[in-house]
Amino acid sequence: MAIEAMFEGEAEQIGRRCIALAKAGDPTALKLVMDRIAPVRKGRPLHGLARRSNESSMDALLRAVLEGELTPEEGKDVVGMIESAARIAATKVLAEQRQEQIEALKRAGASGALGGGVMVVPIGTMNEWEEAASPAQHLLKAQAKE
Repeated sequence: MAIEAMFEGEAEQIGRRCIALAKAGDPTALKLVMDRIAPVRKGRPLHGLARRSNESSMDALLRAVLEGELTPEEGKDVVGMIESAARIAATKVLAEQRQEQIEALKRAGASGALGGGVMVVPIGTMNEWEEAASPAQHLLKAQAKE
């Protein structure tokens, strides 16, 4: 903040001087100006990726990387986005299950089936959760393939 305060009121003059030096061919000034005007881009839009017949989405992605349409980093980023979306879908299913359990317990409590004011939340097994999350994940993956 102290540096910003020192530049206050001076930024325009310094900027104009840097541009003048860049125009005169100063390599450091040229780099500074170009880094501000056209910074190195991280990532790019992925246009025109299409699956060939009998090719899965992952096959198409791998082919695009191998044929140079995508960099390996871009392919990895796409896979990471799909995996993140699948985790979000699984978390949503888990939250819905928990909400259903809470509602069932509230109904049981209101009917007097649960006594003593103690609320017990059944957790179930990891396999039960995975089975419930799996359809949502498969749907998401199918949508991503389209």
